[in-house]
Amino acid sequence: MLARLQQDDTLAFAELYSRYRHEVYAYAMSLVKLPDVAEDLLQDVFVRIWDARHKIAIKKDFRPYLFRVCHNRAYDVHLEMARDQKFKDRLLRHYQVTAGPVDPFAEQDSPNIQLMEQALATLSPQRRRIYEMCKREGKSYEEVAGELGLSTNTVRNHMVQAIALLRSYLQQYGKLAVLLLLLGPDFY
Repeated sequence: MLARLQQDDTLAFAELYSRYRHEVYAYAMSLVKLPDVAEDLLQDVFVRIWDARHKIAIKKDFRPYLFRVCHNRAYDVHLEMARDQKFKDRLLRHYQVTAGPVDPFAEQDSPNIQLMEQALATLSPQRRRIYEMCKREGKSYEEVAGELGLSTNTVRNHMVQAIALLRSYLQQYGKLAVLLLLLGPDFY
């Protein structure tokens, strides 16, 4: 069927779409959590497949390739959503309805809290302290610098490094969408 697709066969494309659309939609929903965004993602994935049909060089199963396209596109969507306050508000409402409080430190037994604590444990003690003072206590870089006897630039550098390490850790464990909301604009 892939060979037919590469020869611009629209029936082969329709067959692929029909075969995989429900699975891709379910996977997209698991990644983005909003039905209309998942539907847009589904459509975008198949548009990308059609646009790249001449370049696709898959020798075995098409399904993993399709899910990788969906995963990569969902990551882009998460970043777009994180930068868009309207989407942040929608995701926040979704998680409040489906998961209760969204305050990252409200319930210590929450899986998201546990994941965040694991991620924080990867930081050096000083970097973690600076991060907690800025994020949990809401202090400015200047306030943290004054309290710890550091320069504001040092605090800023620690925060940049902490956020980069946390982002990497959380991406690895697939919780980026939730934590983009919890960590705020510095995270991305």
